[in-house]
Amino acid sequence: MQPCKAGAGARLGVLLGALLVLAACGTRLDVLVSCADEPGSFDCVAPTPSTSGYAEATTVAVPSRSPRQRDAIDSEYERRFVALLAANRLSHMNEANGIGPHGRSYLDVGSHSFQTDYRAVRDIASAVGAPLEPLAIAAGKRPAVRYFTYPWRTSRNVIYLGKGSSLTRQKTFFFSGLQARRVLIELVPVDNMPGSITGSCDGAMALRAAGRARDFAAGSRIRIPVGGAERGTVLEPDVALTRCDFTYETQAGTYAAPLTLLREETSDPTLAAFDSRYEVCGEPKEERLSALQKAFFKSSWLSQTCAIPAGRPELLDDERAGFNAKVKALLGRPLPARAYEEANPEWPLNFSRAPKLSLIYVSYLDIKADFSGRVIERLLRWHAARGTKIRVMVTDILQREKDKALLYKLAADYPNVRLQEFAWTPPAGSAAEQQIYRLLRTHHVKMLGALSTEPGRSAAIIGGRNIHDGFLFDAPVDLTGFEGLYQHSSGESSLSLHYYANYNDFEVAYRDEVTVRRLMAQLSTLWHRDTETTMVRPYSVAVEGYSDGTRQRARHFLSVPYADGRALERSYVELIDAARKTIEFVNPYLNPTPAIAAAIDRALERGVRITVIGRIDLKGDLGGTVLTALNELFVEKYADRIALYEYRVPDLLLHAKLMMIDREFVSISSVNLNHRSFIHDTENGMVALDRRLYRRIKAVFEGYRAKSVRLSSDVEIPSLYRALFRKKLIREAM
Repeated sequence: MQPCKAGAGARLGVLLGALLVLAACGTRLDVLVSCADEPGSFDCVAPTPSTSGYAEATTVAVPSRSPRQRDAIDSEYERRFVALLAANRLSHMNEANGIGPHGRSYLDVGSHSFQTDYRAVRDIASAVGAPLEPLAIAAGKRPAVRYFTYPWRTSRNVIYLGKGSSLTRQKTFFFSGLQARRVLIELVPVDNMPGSITGSCDGAMALRAAGRARDFAAGSRIRIPVGGAERGTVLEPDVALTRCDFTYETQAGTYAAPLTLLREETSDPTLAAFDSRYEVCGEPKEERLSALQKAFFKSSWLSQTCAIPAGRPELLDDERAGFNAKVKALLGRPLPARAYEEANPEWPLNFSRAPKLSLIYVSYLDIKADFSGRVIERLLRWHAARGTKIRVMVTDILQREKDKALLYKLAADYPNVRLQEFAWTPPAGSAAEQQIYRLLRTHHVKMLGALSTEPGRSAAIIGGRNIHDGFLFDAPVDLTGFEGLYQHSSGESSLSLHYYANYNDFEVAYRDEVTVRRLMAQLSTLWHRDTETTMVRPYSVAVEGYSDGTRQRARHFLSVPYADGRALERSYVELIDAARKTIEFVNPYLNPTPAIAAAIDRALERGVRITVIGRIDLKGDLGGTVLTALNELFVEKYADRIALYEYRVPDLLLHAKLMMIDREFVSISSVNLNHRSFIHDTENGMVALDRRLYRRIKAVFEGYRAKSVRLSSDVEIPSLYRALFRKKLIREAM
């Protein structure tokens, strides 16, 4: 096997490359020093009425490189980011060369330069997982916001091309090169009609298609076949390219429309600044904090916002209320009861109160082509027609044919709708186990965020639901008369990706501008990830000094476990270890990692009272028979020591993900209490130190308990499943 070289200096690889060299030399990585955050403004400029919605600023300059602007905060942020990049690179080097758990030592690789490079990367990566201490720099009363713009990633953009029905006017696609060392633009036809793109660009463009490559100089005529035999067409614009003027037309001549490509960070610098943010958090002195407060405020490798006022979010326990919150964020009003009673996805929508939105995020495990998906798609379509930039993230492997058709058509009609189908790619040369991870690692971050240019009209909804009729109706509704939509059946196999089950779930809605803006800015770090490795830029860095109090505070987190050293798992362990009196869980999947199980055992030994409410019998869910057996193993192990309840509403799976500690801490998230959430899946959620919020969530918890029965440890688990779950790979896949 040839050694996979990373290299000191230029050989450190695509991801580390210049970052490590510059960091080692003390060179600035292009971060802007900022001012203290004020309500309604996250930018270091005087607040003025907003027209963009991204920030209350007339203009926001893209930060320029200036050594005089660099300080200790910049250096610490860069150090942490480089350490994360190095840890990811080290993992790739191990995989490609069979090092570590794969049986070899790096010394077995017969290359002196590789061994030198390996040690250099390993030393930098060793910081990941170690405790983080706040910088000894006094923070202002409120968090500060800074901007990171150094190029470090590969950016993959996708243009969906189709006949576009009657939408023949000028279309504009904004491709992102933000913080990118390399930009790729993939052309994906959404129908079977071959066509072509013809035009020119103001910079050089490389074309890769059907195994062939061709370079075009600035201003030269470009003709790009699309569809038919031309599959996998990818454009690679030069760093100087900012605009292309094309015409897209079908081969049959039945459709033609102008198509403009614009570099987003130059055409919309305000959005580029919004997407480049990170926060500087003040951290309280530990001697003043309880163990639980320490765990909450502690700086960690997990991507988190700074502590913010907990506010009074809207609790969305009812399924219809959860969907209506999303509708209201986009329409300005909920759907009437009759729309649900008739289950009519084409119900007339009244947009007279619709907010003016500048940016929309729709991020879910999947978006189904059913009543729920069609209504959301119609709402997005209306805003797209008015120029709103819309970013949609779903899991590639879970999108079925009609799901893809629904979203592809939307993106083809309106190129200001950007669609990312999340897929994880194993490193080259990886072992078979890593190849299997390709099927396991899904996008589980759940948020609908709407950023408005009008005061008080922004919204963010987070929690456990997906865009799927199983999270809205008590039974499959009749959609047979609606072309392009699925007719769900409750009898479908749980092993099929077109499974159907009915879920009781939970979400919260935030509507204050500052909170929504922060949640969406943090989600931008996932949107602008490195598409080759799924590496995500950190969102905050901590400094000493904090004066906002320790009560009624909240933080939002974003987890990519294979990119942040499984920081979410460590966070859960620390929180459970901090419990002194009670821990209360609501969760459908009870397969904790060994580290979390050990923390639960330690809590029980300390006398902490633990209560768990879940649905043990998951038949009907995706892979429900196997997951039921896993839940039963948890029951067998803990039911004699934990107050364990099974939610027993017929034909309804409890899908909420709540954690409460010592009647003060609350977590509302997408996180399941299983291996997948801490090893494989992206996750997000809101955590709060707020006794008021605890009391409100506790009422929901008791509502679940009233519909549940207490379990004993007397369960029967087939020996086949017991043997299966002894396999580490199998257990970690669940």
